[in-house]
Amino acid sequence: MAASFFGDQISPGVGAFFAFVMILIIVIRITKLKPVQEFKRIKASRVAKRTKTSIDAEIVDLKERITFYSTYKQQPVDESTDDGLVLQADEHAIAIASEVGLIEGRASGGVTEPTLVDEGKFVVTDKRGVFIGNNETREFMWSKLVSHQAEPVANAMVLYLSLSNRQKVSGIGMDKKSVKDVQQRIEFAVAVGLEREAQFLEKLKTQISALEVERASAPD
Repeated sequence: MAASFFGDQISPGVGAFFAFVMILIIVIRITKLKPVQEFKRIKASRVAKRTKTSIDAEIVDLKERITFYSTYKQQPVDESTDDGLVLQADEHAIAIASEVGLIEGRASGGVTEPTLVDEGKFVVTDKRGVFIGNNETREFMWSKLVSHQAEPVANAMVLYLSLSNRQKVSGIGMDKKSVKDVQQRIEFAVAVGLEREAQFLEKLKTQISALEVERASAPD
């Protein structure tokens, strides 16, 4: 018995249409694969660019953070907090960000947009964050902190601080480098408040160990 194929019973016109559809499906599949392949290529190239020098810089940064966090009660901060802020008993300043702005979302034409409310500085302690501006002072207790998220606004960043005792979310506007440093200090301050300081430091040490393993096989 001769084998029968699907194409044996298709008229020439229908067969040509069927062939066209199959080619179109193949083209679509190839087109879909290209972005995935391009993403994998870019990802691989980014991983390859990590050198011993760049990894060393990360390790140094982590070690400096561990040193500071381990002795923060004895560490001097960059600037004085003499701006009307009185530290509470057993409260220690761990960061001061100058030339920042207090940001709130305000409605304009039916759309809520980030709006600069005041300018001043932001003091981070192991118990709270305090914005000290030209017109007002606003406190952010870490025990009430729900989340902190940095978002780009124009040429700067806004670190939004959501608190459980405050419906309206406000944030601190600053440059990109400062927002990263302040976020790191806040994460440590929250860990101190939760009595997880030791676990926080251990996590940083684990990151260093992982980087040292990566460094062993990284290009110069």
